[in-house]
Amino acid sequence: MADVVVVGGGFAGISAAVRLAKMRHRVVLLEADDRLGGQLRPYEAGGWSFDHGWSELTLPATVRDLFKKSGRPLERVLDLEPLAVARRHVFDRDLVLDLPSGSRGAQTDAIDAVLGRGTGERWTRWLDGFDDAWEVLRHVALGRPLAGRDDFDREQWRTLRTRLSLERAARRGLRDPHLRALVLDRHRLDGQQPRSMPAFLGVYDLVERSFGRWRIAGGSTALLAALERRLEERRVEIRLGVRAHDVTGTDVVDGVLTDDGRVGADVVVWAAPTGPGGRSETDALPRVPSAVTYLGLGPYAPRLAQQTVVHGTPVRVTPSATHTGDGQAWTVEHLAAEDPVLTLRRVGIDVGDHVVHREDVSPVDVARRHGARHGWQWSGWRTAFTLPGVGPERRGLLRVGVNAHPGPSTELVALGTAAAAETLRP
Repeated sequence: MADVVVVGGGFAGISAAVRLAKMRHRVVLLEADDRLGGQLRPYEAGGWSFDHGWSELTLPATVRDLFKKSGRPLERVLDLEPLAVARRHVFDRDLVLDLPSGSRGAQTDAIDAVLGRGTGERWTRWLDGFDDAWEVLRHVALGRPLAGRDDFDREQWRTLRTRLSLERAARRGLRDPHLRALVLDRHRLDGQQPRSMPAFLGVYDLVERSFGRWRIAGGSTALLAALERRLEERRVEIRLGVRAHDVTGTDVVDGVLTDDGRVGADVVVWAAPTGPGGRSETDALPRVPSAVTYLGLGPYAPRLAQQTVVHGTPVRVTPSATHTGDGQAWTVEHLAAEDPVLTLRRVGIDVGDHVVHREDVSPVDVARRHGARHGWQWSGWRTAFTLPGVGPERRGLLRVGVNAHPGPSTELVALGTAAAAETLRP
């Protein structure tokens, strides 16, 4: 049994802490803020509650595993609701695709019905082509700590087609521009450049088709409440308002330096967005988030049942799962090319007369408001091996979280903390 200090009280830090405490390690969790949660806490303004996209999942098994490996199963504490439609895609006022989730045949039929006969089959063949890449990534890069390029054998590396970009692969495999938009616009809105992303990242759409999309009942606040109860059940010592600056120790990490002094540890799990000592951990560039417009809408506004993406001038609307008052709270991500309310009106989603609350936040201000919590920009396949958490760590230090391998989403963070916790299994 080890003394473990976890730095950071967001989803990554909490999930690491409860896993390790269940393994009978003594765990102290340090959080600089006066509350736990990080991005699980919604942005609240004027009586509106806007979540940050952590309320929907594509790989629910990752969160189920977290709860199973830390105590009572997920189904005992939270409800996951399967979404029949993964995402609504709007190409024009009269061209709307409700893309089903979790069904190969349903996706094929839905695309054929909207984009024309044969397009569904082309989409299906495109996704089927990522089956082998997903198996390689799942077993080598996601299910255990990633040491580097040598973890892949020659055949696995060939399967990943690392030198082909996602944009070029989409142009070759998807001649229909609407199908290409399904693949590429999501990444543009995430602050990525598809021409710099390796082709194997097409697995995102394959995983959604295979496992569906799920919503946490009550949103990310319900997930946070369940995790806080789990911290209490596992008797994790929580210290709020304690800012960690760096780790201590020369060859072997033996503690954390904080505003209140040194906290000793056999192992430090660093889950804060910024690395120990504020040192640069990678040569990769920070991902620049999209501009965000928060809209609080009155009770008679058009209702969106699920995330909606408008293509052309990409806009992504996520109705908040955490808002419990009247009306709807929408988080609208866009590239700031024009007023997103006008973009929505152009395709028949007219909310102009229903806006009760509006707040526009530039990409720079989004980054300032939420800190360095957006991950890294892809610049070819080599980026994967420069990320924090990849390669040999200092003894006694594990790096997890939104800015570490394997990535910033709920599912990827959960996979990262699971792999890290397994290295400390007694």
